[in-house]
Amino acid sequence: MNQDSNYYHVMRRQPLQNKVLAWWARLHRDEQTLQNLEWNGNKQPLPRGIAAELRRCRTVDDAILTEGFRHLWLSLTEDEAGQSWTMMAWATVAAVLAEVRSQSSTSFARAMGSQKDQTGKPYLSELRFAQLQKSHDADIFLKRARRAVALLGNQAHVLSLADSILHWHEEKHGRISQQPEKRLTVRWAMDYFTALSEYQK
Repeated sequence: MNQDSNYYHVMRRQPLQNKVLAWWARLHRDEQTLQNLEWNGNKQPLPRGIAAELRRCRTVDDAILTEGFRHLWLSLTEDEAGQSWTMMAWATVAAVLAEVRSQSSTSFARAMGSQKDQTGKPYLSELRFAQLQKSHDADIFLKRARRAVALLGNQAHVLSLADSILHWHEEKHGRISQQPEKRLTVRWAMDYFTALSEYQK
C-alpha cells in the first residue's frame, strides 16, 4: 500500500501520519498494520469497547469525552495539537476513524467518486458529495462523513480521511489558503471528478 501518493494538507509530517495510523490500528486491533509501521510507540491494542464507544457518539462534544479520543489527543505534541479549536477537529477524526474497519489505498475523495459495483454510479452521489463539503457545522459534518464511510463499505484510506477532516475544520475556522489548488473543495473535486470521469462519458 502506497501511503505517499496522497496529498496531505495538514498531516504533512511522517511522524504525525504514523501516530494517527498506529492509533487507528490499535483501536481496531490491526496487528498487520502495526507490524508494518515504522513506529516506536505503544503497539498494544486499545481496550475492547473503545471503538464502540466512539461509534455511539452523536456529536463532536460526545467524542471529546471518550477514552478513545483521549488516547489520540494525549499522544499529540503541542505543535500537533495546535490551537483550541483543533480539539474538535481531532475528536471528529477519532469518531469517524472508529467507523473505518479496513484500509484502502485510494484517497478518500477519489474513493467517494469511484464506481460502485459496475453500476455506472459513484459510491457517493454528487449531491451527497456536495452536501458533505458544505456542511454548516461540525456535528453535521461528522454525521455526513460517517455516512460516506458507511457507503464505502467502512473501508477508507485512514490518513487521507483524517487529513480531510482536519482540513475541513481548519477552513471552517478561517484558515483558507489563497492558493485555490490547496483548498479542500478543489482538492476533493479533482479527486472525485477524476474518478467519475473514468467510467462516465
